[in-house]
Amino acid sequence: MKKNKYSVVAALAIAAATSLAAVAPAHADNFTVSADRSQHLTVAGDKVTVTLAGIPAGQGVYVRLCKGTMTDVMKGRPALCFGQGAWVSTDAAQLAYGAGDATKPVVLAVQAAFTSNGTAVDCSVDACGIHIRRDHNGGSADYSLDRFVPVTFGTAPVASATAVVKAGKVVFTVANAKGNQVTFVVDGKKYVRNVTNDSFVFAVAAPKGKFAASANLLRKQVAKVSLSN
Repeated sequence: MKKNKYSVVAALAIAAATSLAAVAPAHADNFTVSADRSQHLTVAGDKVTVTLAGIPAGQGVYVRLCKGTMTDVMKGRPALCFGQGAWVSTDAAQLAYGAGDATKPVVLAVQAAFTSNGTAVDCSVDACGIHIRRDHNGGSADYSLDRFVPVTFGTAPVASATAVVKAGKVVFTVANAKGNQVTFVVDGKKYVRNVTNDSFVFAVAAPKGKFAASANLLRKQVAKVSLSN
């Protein structure tokens, strides 16, 4: 009897372990998401190509534009999303039901303004992003495939620059060019700088007398003036 009792306990333990393994989140450390475009999307409507890499075999995800930030998603899934988005999978049964192929790029239609659950959202004002989450086949409680790509809508601000002489220096102020490289030219001498903010200031000693000064962003001139010191 004692032997049978232990056999039953062992069998129950094995069954419990098997059950837990079935509902445990899939190992998805290598699952990554990238988008071909994420900034200054067209407000009225646009398309973003989303690439899923390393998605586990037999798994699927929903890909949707949602209101929120990366911080919000860390706390819980977004509730306000645009339409049904895209459903893609690597599971043959789900593909037969109409899911797209998750191994291929996902072309996602997006637009800045939409209504979700009776709430109006404007992604040209509100923070939004492309949210990826496990589909119904994997269970709503599994967050192992949740990812978020922030996006913005609206025309990119036009880069501009001004140049003035102050206290014997040529002072350039560059606006709306963060992340770009600017070439400054003063009296024929070039200075190349990486712009680190949206109101970037660069100064260099001003030559005596009259001289020309300019600032060039990506081969496009954003300032050209004749100055004197």
